[in-house]
Amino acid sequence: MTNTDIFQANLPARAILVGHFSTVGDVEVLRQTEQRLQALGMAYDVTPYTDARLSVDPSWLDRFTLNPARYTHLIVICGPFTPAMAVQHDTIFARFQHCVHIGVNLTMVESLDRFNPFEVLLERDSDRTVRADLSFRETSPSVPVVGICLAGPQREYAGRHRGDLAAAKLRRLIERSGVAFIELDTSVPVETNRFGLSNAAQFEAILGRLDAMLTTRLHGMVLALKNGIPTIAIDPVSGGDKVTRQAGKLGWTEVFDPDLVSDEDLSAALTRCLSKAGRAKACLVKDAAILSLADFDTEFEAALQVPAQPELRAHLIPKAGKVLEWRKRFKAWKRRRRAKTSH
Repeated sequence: MTNTDIFQANLPARAILVGHFSTVGDVEVLRQTEQRLQALGMAYDVTPYTDARLSVDPSWLDRFTLNPARYTHLIVICGPFTPAMAVQHDTIFARFQHCVHIGVNLTMVESLDRFNPFEVLLERDSDRTVRADLSFRETSPSVPVVGICLAGPQREYAGRHRGDLAAAKLRRLIERSGVAFIELDTSVPVETNRFGLSNAAQFEAILGRLDAMLTTRLHGMVLALKNGIPTIAIDPVSGGDKVTRQAGKLGWTEVFDPDLVSDEDLSAALTRCLSKAGRAKACLVKDAAILSLADFDTEFEAALQVPAQPELRAHLIPKAGKVLEWRKRFKAWKRRRRAKTSH
């Protein structure tokens, strides 16, 4: 079935929601997107980029089982987005080019003049605009539960990544200040979470019992501030990137460059965060962030009405060379073999 055939078939609108879905923050943004589609009466399915995330939610579908002809919209949700990612996940982006592409809560690493394959982009941050992270709108239930949260390697930023330096400075701050601390991890599913947390409700229940959060993760900062917890954030990218931009959008000033911040700077920041004024300031962030997202529903609904422009993606996936083509065939053979073995 060609692109033209798909649109001439007058198929009912149906969206496929894709993303890493590798942190509780990603899943919260996914839930917000699902709620909007449910409210608008549009059918949808969810598929993560990798099989490893399928255990997060039993309703999510294996991307290899999807029939692209069923779908009219492709909604890419959360996290950094680059041309290399489109190539890496060609099982999605090469097969769904006919769909209207909508980007939701993405960090666009490249300039939009150079890379924007979306008919509609409702980004979290780019060189065009910055929005509050959409997870501010998600309300998590209270869970009975009996703050350092660090990002892992982020290859998208190559030589600019300073995660190890930022982590070392935060750990020195803990040692110097004498505070008690809890190690936290936003990763899902539970098998990948170093401390056994499986969902946002558990993560936020712990956050709500903290006096301050120390983090290099965007969602470590966002979810802490969402719960009114003062946060010291060191952007793990030299020169500042998505953490710094999000803090600027939220009006939160306790964010630092890993190459520039001193131990004395961090000690002073911790003093401010542990004060009554620091707590009061953090408590104001959530309402302001949600208010700033007031137009999102209208923008999202309008995005669903935009016609597809496949030419935006005509050259997104380069033709595979012989070596890459043989690798893909070998992987497909292994998948078929595993499927037969499992039966």
